[in-house]
Amino acid sequence: MLIPFPDIQAAAERITDLSPPTPLVRSDYFSRALGANIFLKLEILNPTHSFKTRGASNAMLQLSEAQRAKGVVTASGGNHGLGVAYAAQALNIPARIYLPENTPQSKVDDFNSFQAETILTGENWNEANQSALTAVESDGLTYIHPFDDAAVMAGQATIGLELLQELPRIDALVASIGGGGLIAGITSALALKSPTTRIYGVETIGADSMTQSFHNGRVTTLPAITSIANTLGSRAPGKRHFEIMRQYAQDIVAVSDAAAVAALLGILENEKLLVEPAMSCCVAALTTDRIPITPGENIVVIVCGGNLSLADVARWRRAFGI
Repeated sequence: MLIPFPDIQAAAERITDLSPPTPLVRSDYFSRALGANIFLKLEILNPTHSFKTRGASNAMLQLSEAQRAKGVVTASGGNHGLGVAYAAQALNIPARIYLPENTPQSKVDDFNSFQAETILTGENWNEANQSALTAVESDGLTYIHPFDDAAVMAGQATIGLELLQELPRIDALVASIGGGGLIAGITSALALKSPTTRIYGVETIGADSMTQSFHNGRVTTLPAITSIANTLGSRAPGKRHFEIMRQYAQDIVAVSDAAAVAALLGILENEKLLVEPAMSCCVAALTTDRIPITPGENIVVIVCGGNLSLADVARWRRAFGI
């Protein structure tokens, strides 16, 4: 069920040139505010400002020459597609990315900057993904799944490997969840080498498929994604990821979009970091007591992505009256 530790180690060695290690820094502000040692793992310093370059790079570096020649395909609302496009350009692999029709032009421009072919189709990720899967059958492209892929999970798990090297004692880890590849990957590393670390997952209400699944005791599919945190936009978690969370997570919680935006502004004001609601929801869960904290603990928060614009921030601030 867990990603084997040798696979994580091999992934770390494999991706180091495309997705080098990121720093872990202590937040003085949030440490004072919460009475614990709050550490931020700065995945926004990855080449595409998201952890997704790790999994995409690990998967694509293992393709055969024939697969590389034909190219890869995926569906993404943003960060995973950027990770695939980035790795594809670096490895000289043709890439096709299917995007939901409501994808902002600024994000389409980001994909084009990596010379990926972009096709807008469908109202959401699930519909765009159906087109990507069709391209696998019709054009012989290799599909790179955003989260439900062992190589992608092993790539994300390298974050856990780095944390074990950066911080001797990790009392709790807090990470957001979309499909679950990030948190399941990190959990694989920590469960094997730091089994006393408590694992907490966070989502936003309206993109809380893992939260509902965890508390229902079965994989639960949302009728639609209604949260502004569209990078958490999987209507259902991966089955393997759900089983890992059910066995190893202390809790999975969901916070409101408004709370995530308030935390986003707090992170920007006090840490000078611009992050997505899909990350700030983790800080919201800590500051609203959704995750228990013991004074003096070492708590790691994964700063997973920062691909948004100031226009987004201004719009959300007006919408929630913050």
